Amino acid sequence: MADKTFTTRRAAEIYERQEKEALHVGGFVSPQRQRTPVSEVAAAFLEARSGQVAPHTLRTDRDNLAALPPKFAARPIGSVSEADVLSLLTDLLGSRAHSTVSRIRTTLSALWSWAVRQRLTPSNPVRGVRMPSGAVQAHEGAPLTASVLRLMLDVQRERSPHGALITEWLSLTGLRWSELRALRVGDLQDQDVPFPAVRVLRAQSDGYAEKAPKSARGRRAVPLVARAHDIAREWASGKGPTNYLATSATGLQLRGTYFRRAVAWTMTSPEHTIHDLRHYAASTWLRQGIPINQVAAWLGDDPRTVLKIYAHVLGEAQDIEALHRLNSPVPSHSPENVSNHDSREGGRSTEPRKTGSDQGKTGGDGGI
Repeated sequence: MADKTFTTRRAAEIYERQEKEALHVGGFVSPQRQRTPVSEVAAAFLEARSGQVAPHTLRTDRDNLAALPPKFAARPIGSVSEADVLSLLTDLLGSRAHSTVSRIRTTLSALWSWAVRQRLTPSNPVRGVRMPSGAVQAHEGAPLTASVLRLMLDVQRERSPHGALITEWLSLTGLRWSELRALRVGDLQDQDVPFPAVRVLRAQSDGYAEKAPKSARGRRAVPLVARAHDIAREWASGKGPTNYLATSATGLQLRGTYFRRAVAWTMTSPEHTIHDLRHYAASTWLRQGIPINQVAAWLGDDPRTVLKIYAHVLGEAQDIEALHRLNSPVPSHSPENVSNHDSREGGRSTEPRKTGSDQGKTGGDGGI
C-alpha cells in the first residue's frame, strides 16, 4: 500500500502490528487516501450534503469552509492533528467573532466525521478540541438595552412607522426573523383560547423554501403581552387565515433587505442585528422572573442552551440583592452601632462582670 521508513526495527514492528490490528477490526485507512487535500475532501463533503441538510445549513457549511486559510486547506486530511485544529481556531479568533469561529468548528467536526466514514482518515481531530477563548477577538456588540431600544424605535418611527412595529413586535415575542416571515393569520390565537398567543409552526429564511422551525422544540405557542397582541390584531385586520400575518407596507411577504432599508437599520441600530431583538426578549423575560424552562419553551430552545447563553442575566438578581443589602441601614449588632452605644453610656466597659466564684479565684493577695 505504501512505504514508510523507521529509525529502529522495534518502531517498524509496532507500526506493522497497529496497522494489522486496524485492518482486522475494519479501521484501516489507506495511506494514499489520507494524503487527499482537505480542500478536495471539503468539496466532496459539500456535494454529499446537498439534499441531506437544509439549503441554509449547506450554505453556512460552504461559507465556513471557504474561510479556511489556503495553507490549511492544502494539508493532507490525515496529517491534521488536534494541535493543528487548535492553532487554526486561535488564529481565526484574531479577526472573527467567537460565535463565528464556533460555527466554523462545528462545520469542521462534521467534515472530519464524514471523512472518517469515507475511510479518508482514521480519526476526527476536531472532536477533542474545545473552543479557545482567544487572545485577540473581534468585539461583540453590547447587549441591547431598553433605553437603546426605545431610541431605536423613535428614530425608526420617523422613517417607517410600519417597519418600527415589526422591530417592536420581535422584541416582545422573541421570534426569529424566519419564523416571523412564515406566520399566517390563522396562527394567531385569540385571547379566549385560552390566552392571546401565536403558534410557531414553520420558518422561512430569505431566499429559501418554507420548512419546519429550527429545532424539535421549534413548534410552540408564544404568549402575547397586550402590546404585542394589539399589533398582531392590527396586522390581521382584513386578511384571511392563510394570509401572512406580518407583511411589508405594500402587503408582500417580508424580506430582510427591504425591511432594513425601510427602517435604515445600519443607521438606527449600527451596533445590533435583528437577532438581538430575540435576545432582548429572552433577557427581559428572565429579569421579570419567568422560569428558565418556560423561557426555553417560548424560544423553542433547550433549557441548557438558555442557561448557557443567559447565565449573566440570571446572576443579576443576586448582584441586585447583594447591593440592596449593602445599601440598607447598618444592623444594630454591627461594630459601629456597638461603639456608638458604648459612647452614649458614658464609656462604660463592655467586659462581662465577674461572678462571685470568679472573684474568689482572683481576689486578695493569695489569688491565683
